[in-house]
Amino acid sequence: MSTFRDSIASIPGAVTNFISESASTASSYLQGQTTPTRSTPTPSTSTTEETINSSNTVHNDKSLPIPASLVKEQWRLIFSSDANAQDLEAAIAHCRDLVLLSEECSDERRWLVRHLVDLRYALKELQEAQAGPNETFSTVKTVVGHHFVVHQRTRRAVRYYCDFCTGIIWSVVQTSYICSDCNYLAHQKCVDSVIRICAHVIASERQYPIAEICPEIGLAAQRYKCAECATLLNFKHAWIEPRLCDYNGLYYCPPCHWNDNSIIPARVIHNWDFAPRKVSRASLQEINLFLDKPLVKLEEANPKLFVFLEKLCTIKKIRQNLVYMRKYLIECRLAMEEKLIDNQIGIRRHLIQSNEFYSIHDLEETENGTLMEFLSKVFNNFNRHIRNCSMCTAKAYICEICSNCEVIYPFDDGCIICDKCNSIYHRVCLTRKKMLCPKCIRFQNRKIQLQQNENDNNED
Repeated sequence: MSTFRDSIASIPGAVTNFISESASTASSYLQGQTTPTRSTPTPSTSTTEETINSSNTVHNDKSLPIPASLVKEQWRLIFSSDANAQDLEAAIAHCRDLVLLSEECSDERRWLVRHLVDLRYALKELQEAQAGPNETFSTVKTVVGHHFVVHQRTRRAVRYYCDFCTGIIWSVVQTSYICSDCNYLAHQKCVDSVIRICAHVIASERQYPIAEICPEIGLAAQRYKCAECATLLNFKHAWIEPRLCDYNGLYYCPPCHWNDNSIIPARVIHNWDFAPRKVSRASLQEINLFLDKPLVKLEEANPKLFVFLEKLCTIKKIRQNLVYMRKYLIECRLAMEEKLIDNQIGIRRHLIQSNEFYSIHDLEETENGTLMEFLSKVFNNFNRHIRNCSMCTAKAYICEICSNCEVIYPFDDGCIICDKCNSIYHRVCLTRKKMLCPKCIRFQNRKIQLQQNENDNNED
């Protein structure tokens, strides 16, 4: 009986040994594949940050680890909160010189540019504090790219939570700050401890949402640590659930991953899949910044979508007609006085500037039919103005082939535009001419005649 109890008691130890051996085996295997590099922590960061380079890269974008080549300059660049204005001005000048000396698009330049912005904001805060010493706290705080301002609660029924400590923010008795760029929300006591880089900085450097669908690399490649705060995700002390982010394929701990749901841009572009999936807090803030930006060349990224989805072809045609209409309206004095384009389009001018670029929000409205209704309404209003305006009608065309007195426009359904001379004809008329533009033929004949005349003059 005692032997049986001893064997039962030894089970937890055996499980722990098995997990540690598996982790060490995975680590040794990864070290054979890629050599991990440890970044030197800044004085304001107490935890050790690790990054893995090469194809199985885990870029630790939650803090600002100083590159190894800049460690010797650390004492001239990084200061504590009690630094004076002269020290900050000297650090700004030295940091600016190092930016000019660093290589373009290198990790050193990226770190220096970020740190230069933080130093300038720190100097501005210090100058404001010296100008108004009676203020208890600064109105703007700059931490790892965030521009924190005092959060003004607008909706009483909504409960707010701190993005750093995940605690409730009691707005009646607690002061909170929110990032004006990415909406990162934190207690006043937690602001100085924030380690997540502003999503606006990450989005500006990336310039395009992640194009791969959930590029998961596994917990072993992350060394069984949270991709943001480096919390151990193992059984050693307590069970911490690793949560997968469907946007970047990395694992996070529960305080960094709240099981928020969001559409994934890569799944929309490649699979036309708008089902929301679970993402981390950092990824959610980054996706929200990309939603309204016209960055997606959909026909170039996935041309087969226009073959299987008729509504995409229809929207592409309407947008092309709006591009033609825009040329009339920007030259019409009456339309500019009425601000017709601003009133109808607003800030979504990319819809009438070209038919190539889409935002994720545009694709979402295409799926539910909202974009079709919006563009059709804009098209009808523009069409009504152009046909009733004497200035716009004066720039209409008449089909040269049939000599019909009916005026035609490039956005009419039964018309076609010559790619060479931009003349407009009825599609039926040009088809009878075997798609040969009469104006282009005249130009070509005139060019040939001029060349013959020049040859005759040279012979004489």
